[in-house]
Amino acid sequence: MSNWIEACSLDQLKEGLPYPVTLDDYDIVLIRQDDSVYALADNCTHQDFPLSQGKVGPDRITCRAHGAQFCLKTGKALKAPAFAGVKTFTTRIDDGIVFVDV
Repeated sequence: MSNWIEACSLDQLKEGLPYPVTLDDYDIVLIRQDDSVYALADNCTHQDFPLSQGKVGPDRITCRAHGAQFCLKTGKALKAPAFAGVKTFTTRIDDGIVFVDV
């Protein structure tokens, strides 16, 4: 069952800059890259550091604390010290508004 929640306007998201939001008690980081908006749980699985403080690269985000990397599309851990992936959320854009399915 879908639970679409309005997160922000598309204009609030700057290309490649993490944007943290809290929706239904989920801390989520939104990332705009090219024509897509990705939503991931805003915590590194290595030591629970906020990914929204990390750096975005092509198809990935790097945790600022220890350099763990996660795929924007799947949440899969791409680089140690994290081995577990992060939860991802489906997004959609309607009339310039970003919605996240939590």
